Amino acid sequence: MAVITQAEVHHLAVPQPHPIRSSYGSALDVLGVVVVRVTDTDGRVGEGWTTVIGGGGASVASFLSTELVPLVIGTDPARVRDLWQRMFMHSLSRGRKGVAMYAISAVDIAVWDLRARTANQPLHAHLGSVAPEVPVYGDGCWVSMSHDELRAAAEDYAARDFWGVKLKVGADLDDAVRRVEIVRDAVGPSGRVMVDANQRYDLLTTRRFAAAITDLDITWLEEPILADSIHDYGRLHGTIGVPIAAGENEYSRYGFRELLEHGAVDILQPDAHRMGGVTEFMRVLALADTWNIPVAPHTSWELHSQLVCCGTTALVVEYYDWLPEDFFAVRPQVTNGFVAVTQVPGTGVSIDPASFEKYQVAQ
Repeated sequence: MAVITQAEVHHLAVPQPHPIRSSYGSALDVLGVVVVRVTDTDGRVGEGWTTVIGGGGASVASFLSTELVPLVIGTDPARVRDLWQRMFMHSLSRGRKGVAMYAISAVDIAVWDLRARTANQPLHAHLGSVAPEVPVYGDGCWVSMSHDELRAAAEDYAARDFWGVKLKVGADLDDAVRRVEIVRDAVGPSGRVMVDANQRYDLLTTRRFAAAITDLDITWLEEPILADSIHDYGRLHGTIGVPIAAGENEYSRYGFRELLEHGAVDILQPDAHRMGGVTEFMRVLALADTWNIPVAPHTSWELHSQLVCCGTTALVVEYYDWLPEDFFAVRPQVTNGFVAVTQVPGTGVSIDPASFEKYQVAQ
């Protein structure tokens, strides 16, 4: 029986060529990437990672090195769910959300990558895929863009046959409505438009905004209010003319269960890099199958396309260009608005060795 003998932690920082600002004012000029590489007694390697927008990568890397790596050494990769539970319980009193779950996610993805590589299978086949490809929608239409830049970005995604286009909106409701109108015009009457408020509004403001964009045929309104206000999502859902999407800021299956029990959303948006890795993502995918709720994961189209294809309610994955093409040695490709599931053993995603040297943050 092969066991894990080594777990390396790497903290990378990838500068953004076009820094942007979110709906609530925070800047993204650097994307943190925290990578875990596990090696077993037979020399096989599995790689997992998480991304941290802006700062915070150092905290995740520290938690991994000091708290989780000792739990990983000596683990049988076949018992990945047992490892997940041990990491979760070890972190329970100081990290059921946030930094600890980012760290658990990176380890879990690495071990699943190792498992699938050991089986000489792509991860989606190892898990039991049901779809050969997944559609992609374009994100990156930031609130910090001018109206002309916004239109150009939306037109570019439409020209590439993406499933749809998502834009961010801010506190100025008149400007927010105008931005939605611009993207709707850019993609045409048959194009899909999604709107992300990044938790910027309260309940009453969301109702006003939703009323103003109802006639623009919006596919979903994403996180209009604070993610923790699940009761408000329950009050909102079904009372406005726009479907509600949420979940990128839930950190385990328990948060998704609450969203479903409160009847709070129309679309779930889990993020394997935040909410516990492959193990927890598959549990949420099973919940979505049970409740017949569409799943549209948050970011990381490279990995999520290989996971969401294992569920019967997969809707679409989200495309960002935060990481340059040469950051990866291997990753899936987007063609005509779709990602085909990879036939490469493991996750189908691996970081180029040169990136570790190029983007490594000094300890």
